[in-house]
Amino acid sequence: MYKDITSHSQGDSERKPRVLANVSNGVEFIVHKHIYYCEEWLLTCRELGVKEMALHTEDMEDAKEKAIVEMIKLFGNAICKYQKAITELEN
Repeated sequence: MYKDITSHSQGDSERKPRVLANVSNGVEFIVHKHIYYCEEWLLTCRELGVKEMALHTEDMEDAKEKAIVEMIKLFGNAICKYQKAITELEN
């Protein structure tokens, strides 16, 4: 489940979410905007070494869905990498 962690200035009249956090089994990933990317949403996950991966959408709901799909791919890649390392060590 995503949580809005956007920090707003007191003078902000519009309080639109710009930073959404999600945690899966202790692995946090962030769906956010960045000044250099205008209205496009990005994905960042420090634990997996992903920083500002473009999600190619300006729609927040679409970005949340795309981020989950990307995280599943990233988890799969990490699992594959470690499985190969284990196999190499066992041989």
